Amino acid sequence: MKPTTRSLKSICATAAAAATLLAAMCFAGGTAVASGTTSHQHVTLTWWTWTANPGHVISNFEKAYPWITIQPPPSYGAGTPFIEKLEAALGTGTGPDITQLPQPDLPHFILSNDLLNIAKNNSSYQKDFPPAVWDEMMQGSALYAMPEDIGPAGFAYRPAILSKYDLPVPTTWSMYAADAVKLHADNPNLYLGYFPVNDGSYIEALFSQSKAVMYKKLPNGSYELNYDGAAQQQVINFWGKLIAEHAILAVNDYTPLWSHEVAEGTFATYMAPAWAPTYEINPYLSSKVPQTFQITEMPQWSPGSNIAANWGGSTNAITKDTPANLVADAALFAAYINTSKSGLQIDELPNTTAGGGRGLFPASVDRGTVPAFSTHYPNFVGNINVKFGDYAAQMSTSFQWSPWDAEFLSDLTTQLGSAAAGKESWSAALAATEQQLVSYVKDAGYSVES
Repeated sequence: MKPTTRSLKSICATAAAAATLLAAMCFAGGTAVASGTTSHQHVTLTWWTWTANPGHVISNFEKAYPWITIQPPPSYGAGTPFIEKLEAALGTGTGPDITQLPQPDLPHFILSNDLLNIAKNNSSYQKDFPPAVWDEMMQGSALYAMPEDIGPAGFAYRPAILSKYDLPVPTTWSMYAADAVKLHADNPNLYLGYFPVNDGSYIEALFSQSKAVMYKKLPNGSYELNYDGAAQQQVINFWGKLIAEHAILAVNDYTPLWSHEVAEGTFATYMAPAWAPTYEINPYLSSKVPQTFQITEMPQWSPGSNIAANWGGSTNAITKDTPANLVADAALFAAYINTSKSGLQIDELPNTTAGGGRGLFPASVDRGTVPAFSTHYPNFVGNINVKFGDYAAQMSTSFQWSPWDAEFLSDLTTQLGSAAAGKESWSAALAATEQQLVSYVKDAGYSVES
């Protein structure tokens, strides 16, 4: 007979720290979690992450599972430096047991056979995540990671600016374009938004909203690449036209110039993923120029649609360097920190030292059941997490990141810079990106069908 939550609380109160299988089912609050087959002996695991306050994540887990010790993660930063360190370690057999991975990078590591299939350990957690997110973790029936946070995108706008210049909150991209032209004409010091020519992930997120299908794996094992399709061309030419009209500012994001423009209030709106208040907007605002934002649905290509862009997120995966007898323990850690109430609370708390959290928008559908979900974000009106929760259910399942996403973003970013400088058309930039990527994929040994 399966123990009830009440009986588990009694058992947990007296169970030895790491003595029995029942201890594996006990964590703070007495909630039961299926752990699979774990060692139940004292073990030590390694975990790599770039998120803030990892010590709080670790201590929370070790309180629930005292026979498992998680070593403090190294400080390798985020983005490219982190991925390069991870690839180097996996290349020499010294990779961590558990690693955080950006969702767009997950297919690459799966295809490189760097990750273990944890379906037998963690398949039961499928109900804890939106279908579109869970599908990203899968290859066939194999499960290669646990979702952590997601980036469903909304639209952040400054009501005071739109009201002052008599502009509607755009519900379609055609309305957005009209607003952009009018605002900059009325006040040359203001732009409705910006387009980061150094950041391919920005336009890739916009491709996801257009329901672009970037690649397919065919039954014969070959791949069909489609980075220059009609949906992608519509998106890139839309922004290229606005840039040519000087209605949108083309700028390299996360640079001193960009952060200065944010602080000065140059932009009236942002494409705002769920992590935007923490990482894209608030850190760069200045008290000298007060700015207040509201969050609404992104402009749509078709009136009445409600498709949200998907601007990344992260996962936790178990690497090939994990000893076989520790895979279940590692899979348990990856699940617990992203599904337990105490883990979600830490995920959602502000990522400052005082906040003690990670500043994430969890992928888990239970994200709204912890107090931190109602945390007020400075400079934003209302409980914006509720809205991002709605947008998470509106992300297109047609879009998936390819195994060559890093190369695609590198090629695309180069071409975007060339188009912004007037050296080629925006349409040609996308066509050149696809040509370069096809050559890369073929050179890497994959079969590509045109």
